[in-house]
Amino acid sequence: MASKPITHQLKFKRIENELRELIATLPPGSKLLSERSLAENYSCNFLTVRRALKNLTDEGLIQRRVGSGTFVMGTSPVSSAPVVAQRENRVGVLVYQRGNDYSHKVLHALAEVASEENLELRTSWIQGFDPKGVEQAKQLVSEGCSVLTLPWFPIESARELGAFVESLPVPVSLPMPVQGLEDRCFEHPSIYGTSSIRVTRALCRYFRLLGHERIALLGPDSPGDTVLQQKLSGYSHYMASEGLENTCGFVDESTAAMDRLAERWVKYRGELAVVSYDDNHAFRFMTSMHKLGLSAPEDFAIAGYNDTEVCLHCDPALTTVRQDFLYIGRWLLKSALAMGRGTTEQSMAPARLQTIVRGSCGGAGRITSDFREALPELELVEQADIRDEAGVA
Repeated sequence: MASKPITHQLKFKRIENELRELIATLPPGSKLLSERSLAENYSCNFLTVRRALKNLTDEGLIQRRVGSGTFVMGTSPVSSAPVVAQRENRVGVLVYQRGNDYSHKVLHALAEVASEENLELRTSWIQGFDPKGVEQAKQLVSEGCSVLTLPWFPIESARELGAFVESLPVPVSLPMPVQGLEDRCFEHPSIYGTSSIRVTRALCRYFRLLGHERIALLGPDSPGDTVLQQKLSGYSHYMASEGLENTCGFVDESTAAMDRLAERWVKYRGELAVVSYDDNHAFRFMTSMHKLGLSAPEDFAIAGYNDTEVCLHCDPALTTVRQDFLYIGRWLLKSALAMGRGTTEQSMAPARLQTIVRGSCGGAGRITSDFREALPELELVEQADIRDEAGVA
């Protein structure tokens, strides 16, 4: 019975000694493989690796940071506690260059929250999650940023983002869950996107109260998009519960694709209401319908999502769901700073959303007290034509 513990001890000691030799050859700040990868390399349980790493940590040879990884100790900004502590209020922001109106809103929110919290932001615009992007991120670290945040990234880049984040010497807070990096998201995975499900169902009910029998869901042709999946879940659940026919339109970024969809939906003229994935898709659909001589809300009704600047350019002004971008910015920074301290902090309660009723949905002037009581989760607010308020012709 005593032989098994001895064998186990020899296993972890052998791993410990080999890692000790490896560490001696690495410069300060170098990142070691993850526990899982080391366990695979040594053909053992990750608990055996963890025991070996504990001894090395206790000796001060390595530093283990939650949400970031394990690093060789030294005087670099990555592994030196005094340097990190002196600059703990300096946060690096990695801005994806091919962003959209949503990402710009989050970026502005980050700046506003940083000003309130006395945090210093250092920004770098990256074109992708390639070696050049890694170099730019590490440059922010060399400038004293103890943590990084990423306001937005395209969902199709999620896989390469994982490798990108793991290669960096400091933790990065993320705007949505990524497989294997769920603890980096500013919201806990259990609540991320739940507001999208609720508000999609509520918008469907809203259009039913306005008299529409045909309700469609419009979005990107992107099956891996987590937010789209959640909106589709809310939409399908409502349509099934009401015995209504599903009408979904998923299009790529081309104008031709949206034009073809508009041509297919012309037959629903006068009865169609559209719940859009975001403001941009709503704007593109309205433009395609205009080409066919149709307009909102006379021929169709539509509501967007995010309340971005594109609402200014819609004719009529776009009804939309306004997100709390300050909530997103605040939690992205709070999550990043927590990881910098070696802990994890994620929002467990999503922000409430507000529906701004404008001209495109046909509900302006029809929102009664009974209407509000029936749809409390929408927080309906009627607003004048914002193009007039903004001085847009």
